[in-house]
Amino acid sequence: MDNISITHGNPKSAYGGRLMGMALDYMAYPLIGTADKALIENTLQKLWGLGKNRFSHQYAFEARLDNRTIGIISCYPVSVMDKLVWPTVRELIKLRKWNLIKHSLLHLQELWAMVSLNEGRADEYHIGALAALPESRGYGVGSKLIHYAEEKAGFSNYGKCSLTVKQENVRAIKLYERLGYRITDSIEKKPYYLYRMVKTLPHVLT
Repeated sequence: MDNISITHGNPKSAYGGRLMGMALDYMAYPLIGTADKALIENTLQKLWGLGKNRFSHQYAFEARLDNRTIGIISCYPVSVMDKLVWPTVRELIKLRKWNLIKHSLLHLQELWAMVSLNEGRADEYHIGALAALPESRGYGVGSKLIHYAEEKAGFSNYGKCSLTVKQENVRAIKLYERLGYRITDSIEKKPYYLYRMVKTLPHVLT
């Protein structure tokens, strides 16, 4: 769809939290400390509106059609992503307070597995989240957002773009492979079983 535009993440976008929740999928449960979908979306919406955390509009871009957000992507240098881990944890504790602390104490292994996933490498520009509304799928929204992230990587002088995907998500893996991404290694930290996929970008600005 040529009439889809991509803009920087808007802190007031009503779809930020919902789309971030879709991108996180089952990983949202240990992160937010609840299985309540409404609470997960509400918490992520608040993080979206804030700055300096992995789920902030600050590091995101929105695909828009007819003035409506239909997809998002978050992307950043891996060095930036790594620095956002603990600020994100602090914001989550502020928002969820004792409920999150209690949940984390009861699920320490799962929490540690998440914060130590090692998703990217120092020389990579990383796609941290990607999601599109169900009604927009089939129109190339995901591909358009990924290409945009790759352009951002090039402008930032990075020669590689990386992402992670669930090992069982065959559909997504095939999409990424069509876009030039290749599986480089796997992350296997129960209950998270992911592939790391990397694309070497054709041109790097000097």
